[in-house]
Amino acid sequence: MDRTEPRVKPPHIGIIGAGVSGLQCANILLEQGFRVTILEARDRVGGRICQSDKLGYTVDLGPNWIHASDGPEVNPMLRIATQTSTPLHRWNDKQLIFDSHGQPIDENISDRLSTILWDVIEEAFSFSSAAGEEGNPDIDANMSLHDYIKLKAVEKLPSEDERAMLLRMSEMFGAYIGEPIHRQSLKFAWMEECCGGDELFVESNYSSILEAVAKPALSHANIKLDTYVERIHATEGGSSQKQVELTTKQGELFHFDEVVVSAPLGWLKKHHDAFDPKLPPPILSAISNIGLSQLEKVFITFPTAFWNDELDKDNSICFANWLTPDYTPDTNPSGWPQEIWNLASFREPNRHPTLLFYTYGDCSRHIVNSIKDMSPEDEFRFLNQFFLPHYSRLPGFAKELPDCQPRRILASKWLLDELNGNASYCNFPVGITNADQDVLAFREGCPDRHLWFCGEHAAPFDECGTAAGAYLSGEHAGKAIVARYQNSQAGPAA
Repeated sequence: MDRTEPRVKPPHIGIIGAGVSGLQCANILLEQGFRVTILEARDRVGGRICQSDKLGYTVDLGPNWIHASDGPEVNPMLRIATQTSTPLHRWNDKQLIFDSHGQPIDENISDRLSTILWDVIEEAFSFSSAAGEEGNPDIDANMSLHDYIKLKAVEKLPSEDERAMLLRMSEMFGAYIGEPIHRQSLKFAWMEECCGGDELFVESNYSSILEAVAKPALSHANIKLDTYVERIHATEGGSSQKQVELTTKQGELFHFDEVVVSAPLGWLKKHHDAFDPKLPPPILSAISNIGLSQLEKVFITFPTAFWNDELDKDNSICFANWLTPDYTPDTNPSGWPQEIWNLASFREPNRHPTLLFYTYGDCSRHIVNSIKDMSPEDEFRFLNQFFLPHYSRLPGFAKELPDCQPRRILASKWLLDELNGNASYCNFPVGITNADQDVLAFREGCPDRHLWFCGEHAAPFDECGTAAGAYLSGEHAGKAIVARYQNSQAGPAA
């Protein structure tokens, strides 16, 4: 740099939200010499990556999985997990599936039907993307993934009983998308394809991954916690002065050259009127069209893992599924299916006698709404009564044994989280007609207003709804801003 030239003050970028997308966006900008201020409404960084110690050890309330079909070269969460020596778990194939009457299905039958089911889902991904990334134009927007599986069941299974069983088993896909499979768009099933690759589970928790992502921003950005942005004023064009004004709930004013909005889609749905002037039609359509899921977790920990094979823990069940139960008329009259993952399958020191139930859709909403005002004792009692009909069918259970009595129960409550829009993450519901264009609208942002978006709803197509997708979307927004200034005369100071 010519020291006789006046030093150019680096552009000042504001980022709303310190989740993984906002943090990675900040990292990209800081590397290129930009000034960065992050305004975060919570009292911590991480957003949906967060933990609880209420079981006596640390568990993730947000993401547990890394969908890593493309390997660490492509998937940033897998790369960072490897770099931080975060222990990852590959589940064995041992599963236990109960029919609607609560009886275990023969292992040979359940394995064969599971293979057929996943083959059909993979076929649906391919069929929906037959015309390329834009999706198959011949698919009716009102057709669901469940509809496709029903058609394929007729082709692949001559037995009506097995077809019915396959359709009941297909409901487990709801735990991936956070809503029942009959609400999942077939036309845009290809945008859920990350669910069909290599599935890794974080044995410990995401804290080391988050620490690695957050470290540059914590060291070099100005991060203001407990700072809720309630108004975003961004006009088109204008002078060379700072373009975007943010007003916080506390009445503070901030001015930035560019602003990146990493607030969750659920928050945007509830607060799209926080933008002045209102957002352009493509962004408003994207906010309206892309769906939201309701995925919740319930951890139930026992004195010992009574369901495990004590002689061969590595051969113990990894997964159990209870199909549309008809034996829960009082606790679950709607017959919502249930599933668990066996956290006692892990290696030491992360092996715990804990069952992790994933609930989704209306079942999640029922549970959280039921317990939201309860005392801890009543919440424990309600949750145990709800899940007892299911875990009591696991091998080794006897109601009189102390080892079969839960010690602690922990339930996530994203439905009550206003900052997350009272939901979990994005999905693509039946009826959506241009999901790919909606995501691209977020990724393009509003550069004429110096306004950008990132988050799992603005991710690359094959990573929408994932932590990796959120990270990559933040990287994309950061690089777009860097490119803007590299292509102008007013880049960051050297």
